[in-house]
Amino acid sequence: MEEIRLSAEKREATGKGASRKIRVTGSIPGVLYGPDTKPVQISLDTKELAALLRRPGSSGKLINLNLGAEKRTRKVVIRELQRDPVTGDYEHVDLYQVSMKKKLNMTARVHLMGTPEGVKLGGIMQHVIREIDIACLPSNIPDRIELDVSHLVIGDSIHVSDLTVDNVDILTNPKRTIVTVVPPTVIKVEEPEVAAEEAEVEAEEVEAAEGEAKPEAEGEGKKEGKKAEDGEAKGGEAKGREGKGGGAKGREAKGGGEKK
Repeated sequence: MEEIRLSAEKREATGKGASRKIRVTGSIPGVLYGPDTKPVQISLDTKELAALLRRPGSSGKLINLNLGAEKRTRKVVIRELQRDPVTGDYEHVDLYQVSMKKKLNMTARVHLMGTPEGVKLGGIMQHVIREIDIACLPSNIPDRIELDVSHLVIGDSIHVSDLTVDNVDILTNPKRTIVTVVPPTVIKVEEPEVAAEEAEVEAEEVEAAEGEAKPEAEGEGKKEGKKAEDGEAKGGEAKGREGKGGGAKGREAKGGGEKK
């Protein structure tokens, strides 16, 4: 197990005002407590703490704390870290001094090893759980839990129940999925030939509709022409009758002249 070292100083002043002054000097206020120790007010160098926290999984690792002029180191873990919600600056840290004889509840990172066979064939690996809850003695805290996924094919999954870690109790629900390989997402694209066939069918339907409309229009034109011819014929007959009537009147007038 990797050893991490951190230094801290005891402090006497407490309260918001005292904590604000500590932050101005480049340190962060904190408290040290545990089952076998009384709470101790401490301050830590902000840069040193930030460097430690940048290391993967540092929040769940055992830390060797050098407190002031003490010759012995204390075994601690970071229990809580408060940050400013706006600036993100560290405001306060709680360090928990552990007992080397009592199991400790922690979280451990899950590190995947290898490339799944299913991914090589086009599948997609989904890493569902990246940390699991564990319980163990401080001396058995793992740096991380390594999980070989190279044998996974499309459709395969690894669950929490499949994990086995020496000297560690796994507390996370055993039914939960840690990693799975799923089939690739297929997007259906319409083929150009199908689209062209549909366009031809639509064109034929339009032509057929136009063909049906044309005879109807021609039939209506013929009906109107016939009506016009009939009207002209009737008009001619009326004029003829009028002409005959005029001739009769002329003969009557002539006959009247002869009688006189």
